[in-house]
This record gives sequence, C-alpha cells and structure tokens, in this order.
Amino acid sequence: MFINRLFFGWTLWFRVAAAAVFLAGLSGCASFTATRQTRYVDMDGQIVHVEYGKEKRTETLPNGLVCTFEGKLRVKLPDGKRIVFYQSLSTAGNRYVSANKRYEFSELGPYCIIQLDGKRIFQGFYCRK
Repeated sequence: MFINRLFFGWTLWFRVAAAAVFLAGLSGCASFTATRQTRYVDMDGQIVHVEYGKEKRTETLPNGLVCTFEGKLRVKLPDGKRIVFYQSLSTAGNRYVSANKRYEFSELGPYCIIQLDGKRIFQGFYCRK
C-alpha cells in the first residue's frame, strides 16, 4: 500500500512538472512584444506588415568575431505567410535574416527588400496608414 501511494504520488508530481515545463516553453513563443509596427507597399499594391521587437542574441562570424544583436521582426507577407527575422550584420541600413537563413529582410530608409534564397520576392516603400 505504501509503495503504491509513493509510486502514484511521484508520477503525479512528474506529470505536473512536465506540464509546467511545456507551458513555460509555449509562453516563450508568445513573449514577442512589438515595440512598433509598420507596413510596406509595392507597385502592385501588395502590403507587408512588419512588427519590430527586441531579443538579445549573439552570433559568431566565420572569422571568429562574436556580435551581439537585439533586433527581431515578425513579418506577414502578402500571401499570409508569417516569418520571424533576427538582426544581422549589415554594411548599410538594417538587415535581418530568418533562423534558417533562407529569408532576408533589408531596410534602408523608407525602402525594404525581402529575399528568399537570394531571389527578390518583395520590394516596397514605407506606407503610412
């Protein structure tokens, strides 16, 4: 009887702990807080919605240099696809890349370009509401 209580008590505690870890992981996905929002429009009238946020991360470059970045974007493309971008090294303007490095979002003044595998899929200008 004592062993039975001990076993079921332990599994209940384990289940509660596993659920807490799972919910903490989910809350990390939803912790993006937008500091500002903009939209860009291209010549065909397609609109890209961009939300800017902050997430501190470091990146080690091929030459061994370690860079720290804070920028993070959530972008909604005209086809409805949503992509998260992280700030990256740039020679001019702001440059963001997706986690898998396939997508790139570049911003220079009121102009933006989105590329997929090096091919331009969107280019547009800042659009006031």
